[in-house]
Amino acid sequence: MSPTRWIASTLAALLVVLAGCSSGGNPAEAPSGWQTSETRWWKAEVDTATAFRNLGTLQEMGFAQEELSVTQTGLTQEQFNNAIKRSLIKLYRNNPEVVDSLFEARAVDSLRQVDLNGDIVTEEGRLKMETENEYKNKAYKAINKVFREPQPTKSDVQMAYPESLRTEEASGRVELQVHLATQEENGEVTGVPNAIEVIEGTHPTLNAIAMKGATKRRWNPAYVQVDREWQPVDSWVRFSINFPAPQ
Repeated sequence: MSPTRWIASTLAALLVVLAGCSSGGNPAEAPSGWQTSETRWWKAEVDTATAFRNLGTLQEMGFAQEELSVTQTGLTQEQFNNAIKRSLIKLYRNNPEVVDSLFEARAVDSLRQVDLNGDIVTEEGRLKMETENEYKNKAYKAINKVFREPQPTKSDVQMAYPESLRTEEASGRVELQVHLATQEENGEVTGVPNAIEVIEGTHPTLNAIAMKGATKRRWNPAYVQVDREWQPVDSWVRFSINFPAPQ
């Protein structure tokens, strides 16, 4: 299993539902030093223009043209490269500039091995799945040699929420995008959340509880290899927290 899939599968089950809110305090209240709006929390010193970046698509990040349909014989190398870039969207979301630079420097050569005149395009004008997966893996491995994705280290944060919100109407999934700053904690370089955004939410109170839980999580930061040395870099992560409906 790739690191990206491992993160997604691990974090999808992180929420530990406790009965009531007996632990004390407001489970939806931001920690000291955090600024808040309805769907965004951030530390006071954060550059929000940078931290709350639109990472929805590669086009919104500025790294790929709008996807175009192609004919059986009309596929160009640039279109093929862009298709493989789009398949790496989860990797790009970690740090778009770093990943795109490494894609161009490390992955493009392996993509030139494709036979553009071969049977690699569907009748709908899309890459065939087996071709996309083959070259996605080649590109990922080339980038992964010099780029490490952030990995969770403290993810067993317990969160309680009120009995009044344990309803069919309030239940659902909260998807978060979190910006991680690299800093030293307890003598180790750590990825520390400093900006949190609700990408997809449910009840506003449950959104806030999810964001508060995210403030407590810690990560091994992303690393990039420069001159044979691994250097930590700021990054983003996305994960979901489920508030299940009552049985």
